[in-house]
Amino acid sequence: MQRPKFKAPTEPIRRDTIGLRSIVHYDPMAPRATTPIMVGKYVVARRPLADSVHTLYMILDGSTVVSTSISYPNEDDCASAVSMHRRKAAESLAAKTIGKAKKRKPLALRVKEAA
Repeated sequence: MQRPKFKAPTEPIRRDTIGLRSIVHYDPMAPRATTPIMVGKYVVARRPLADSVHTLYMILDGSTVVSTSISYPNEDDCASAVSMHRRKAAESLAAKTIGKAKKRKPLALRVKEAA
């Protein structure tokens, strides 16, 4: 009597992935991307760091850099950084306005002449 041969199911070879033990050589002279990217509804600028394999990601609110990070930011990171920046901007504007109001001299009251 013959033993049944166990045949493991074979999956098709994927060509769109990198193997676990693959080796990629880093070329420091190769140009790296510097264009801004969209993370959800937020704009993130990227700048390659000199003499390093890392890229600096800068979360923008308009044209203002709100936060920076070495790792790729997700949408939650961007949302929290932008909301914190806007809250601090609103607080500083309120403090500035209150300071100006305290410095302002009150108008002198006109005394009406008695007729």
